[in-house]
Amino acid sequence: MINETVVDNCVKLHLGAGTRDIPGYINIDILDYPHIDIKADLRDLPFENSSIDFIYSCAAIEHFGRKEWKGVLNHWFEKLKPGGTLRLSTADFRAACERYMEAGNIEELLGLVIGGQKDEYDWHGMIFDFEHLKTGLEEVGFVNVRKYDWRDTELNEMGIDDYSQAYIPHMDKENGRLMMLNVMADKPKI
Repeated sequence: MINETVVDNCVKLHLGAGTRDIPGYINIDILDYPHIDIKADLRDLPFENSSIDFIYSCAAIEHFGRKEWKGVLNHWFEKLKPGGTLRLSTADFRAACERYMEAGNIEELLGLVIGGQKDEYDWHGMIFDFEHLKTGLEEVGFVNVRKYDWRDTELNEMGIDDYSQAYIPHMDKENGRLMMLNVMADKPKI
């Protein structure tokens, strides 16, 4: 099955895949869903260093604690080929704070900030705004850290709706507030 995900010698990982199956990616999660290609801890990926072209991770980096998240990013950085790209999405703490100040409804923000708590892994150990995440990415060696629009991704073209498109009010993608921080960064080519 993994060989089917390598297209034109481009190896793409979907880290923390959960219930989302992305065709063309090697879907990896610590839980064993039917579509998961590799069951693994995201801190210990079973790939050689500098062997991956592209990594996508949505709603996973916040599950690592404040003393380990940079180590996780460094591990992912090491797996990427020079010139490879990391695209990640995580809860946007600034957006959560702004929404709370507007609406005063803490219940609608609990899952975003502390996790859904549906299983032993569904807890958040970290919060991010753009500057904090950007600094961490740059500290481990990433360059060209920038925000991306989920509408401009192949996931949107494939009709895959994941947490990178999380809005409040729920599913109001026209008038709601995007609650996710969508960021891309590159490993230097040399």
